[in-house]
Amino acid sequence: MSAVAHIDEYKTGKLFTDENRGDLSWNGYETNVLLRNRGIVVREGRNIPVFSDVAMALGTDDPGDARGIALLDFDHDGDLDIAINHNPGDTGRTSDIPAILYENRVGQKRNWLAIDLEGVKSNRDAVGAKIQLVAGKLSLFRHVQGGSAYAGQMTQRIYFGLDQQERVDSLTVTWPSGLVERFTSLEVNHSIHIVEGQNLVTPGETEPQSSPGGGM
Repeated sequence: MSAVAHIDEYKTGKLFTDENRGDLSWNGYETNVLLRNRGIVVREGRNIPVFSDVAMALGTDDPGDARGIALLDFDHDGDLDIAINHNPGDTGRTSDIPAILYENRVGQKRNWLAIDLEGVKSNRDAVGAKIQLVAGKLSLFRHVQGGSAYAGQMTQRIYFGLDQQERVDSLTVTWPSGLVERFTSLEVNHSIHIVEGQNLVTPGETEPQSSPGGGM
């Protein structure tokens, strides 16, 4: 049943009852999807990103009513794992609908770099900072955001996947204050901590734990 097509009933809360929701989801038995980025194809002169759903192949097509998500390197191996929380609705069966953690066992086979930024003149969390990384033929960009997901908060640490590149040629940080700092010839497979204005890279600390929030 479409909530849009039955908006008046939706607003009454009727569709959130067990009678309409079923055991797992009030609007069907949808499963989670996991999209693989297959790159860009050119169609009619336009660059179009292409994705394919690999959830079933990787075992992440869970039928729970997923609501909160968080990405974090839970096992400290350099790649991002996925934590998903579920909405029990009005069933009261919270203990029967636990959160799920999907461990990434692919990224750990490739090189990476993680970055913690600490603002001084800028805000301490460096929200709004831009990071440009160049490693061989790779040119990657990240933007530090203040929020990350519905019903969940992901790590503020910035991760770069480097594939087989064994060194970072350059790393440029543009702080919200307007200050631009550039670092060269950085080692890979570890985390670094950069404080605004110190022009210095130091080893990063262990990643703080984060988790998805409760379902709505």
